[in-house]
Amino acid sequence: MTCILVIDDDTAIRGMFARALRPLGDVEEANGGAPALRRLAARKFDLVVLDLHMPVVDGFSVLESLSAKGALNRDTPVFVVTADESQQARIRALRRHAIFLLSKPVNLAMLVSLAESSLKKAASRATPIPDKPASRATPIPDRPKKD
Repeated sequence: MTCILVIDDDTAIRGMFARALRPLGDVEEANGGAPALRRLAARKFDLVVLDLHMPVVDGFSVLESLSAKGALNRDTPVFVVTADESQQARIRALRRHAIFLLSKPVNLAMLVSLAESSLKKAASRATPIPDKPASRATPIPDRPKKD
């Protein structure tokens, strides 16, 4: 089953994202960076939705952790959601581990569509294409010619 982690210190925003993404799979929520780091170290997720600006452990620290060699969720796609419009913050997030950067207020339909597309792409890479079985068809014998 698909598992998504939504990380935001704002309860209302976190809940809104979780409800929107729930049709795509199991959704867990983390109220900030510190609880998120604990969850990310303990379980593999298929997608992370991450706020950048949170108290104590911010989203940049979470991105750094995800980028570390040997991190359990190193290959997990991360969507950053932020109210920060600065080019510097955006570049900093994308240079680390983020694959999408969405501005708050987030269009929920767009978030769900991007998440669905990302999850499908990841699933298609993870599912090996079975080898075609060898053909067992016997050749059709030549038919006698009629004169």
